[in-house]
Amino acid sequence: ALFAFPSPPPPPPPPSWVAHAIEHLLSPPPPLQATPLEELSNIRIPGAIASDTEILAYEAMPSGYYCDQKNQEPSSSLPSIILIHEFFGLNPSIIEKAQALSNALNCRVIAPDTFRGDVTDFIPKAIWLALTTPQERVNDDLDAVYSYLESENSQHNGKVAVMGFCYGGGKAIRYTSTCRPDAATVVFYGSPLTDVDELKRLKAPVCGVYGSEDAQFPKILLDKFQSALNEAGVENDVRVYDGVGHAFWSDMEQIERGDRPQAEAYGQCTSFLRRFFDA
Repeated sequence: ALFAFPSPPPPPPPPSWVAHAIEHLLSPPPPLQATPLEELSNIRIPGAIASDTEILAYEAMPSGYYCDQKNQEPSSSLPSIILIHEFFGLNPSIIEKAQALSNALNCRVIAPDTFRGDVTDFIPKAIWLALTTPQERVNDDLDAVYSYLESENSQHNGKVAVMGFCYGGGKAIRYTSTCRPDAATVVFYGSPLTDVDELKRLKAPVCGVYGSEDAQFPKILLDKFQSALNEAGVENDVRVYDGVGHAFWSDMEQIERGDRPQAEAYGQCTSFLRRFFDA
């Protein structure tokens, strides 16, 4: 007699970091410059209380902001974006985007180094950095950036958005939902937060930008993300762009050329932030 054995269950999906590595290896980003942080940063922010850490960051101000270049007297107070880099660390691409956003939205943008001194263009090390940087430490560093914004020497009008790419996008929404619920959140292809109770803490809107071919974040997960935001009562604009994978917006030249969907995603982001800042 022949015995029919049941088919083995399908293998579990690979861990998200494996999908992340595969995605980047199959669609590598343009060559990055692992520029020393000392050359990229233009400000140093004191770390959290009871910490001797100093956070290196790049601060972008809109062109023509200072009405008196000699005395650096500001012309008005501004809203702010805290911009969190992807898993390569703070790099020239993030600096370029920070300055472009500052000019487009007439806001201050601060891009801190959340890896505390590390930057790389080597994907395995980038994955290691992302996996070994705890959310709690990032929260402390972003709180320090907030303190800097709120200091008397910062011309800050109180409106803040926290925005991040890839690693930075996942850190952004977990920071705002935990520590700064009044800040708007922009997630560019970062790990979604789908816990409704955690999302209910948010008092400001969320913008999400993803690619349909991103192996890390399948449609079922992104649908769950948007459903959770809706159930939590959080205003949101989450879009999935067809035909592109992870990290599809690499540089401002794509925006200047009007490449699609990069220019559309940039327009989604800037329109979302403009509405929040003007509200």
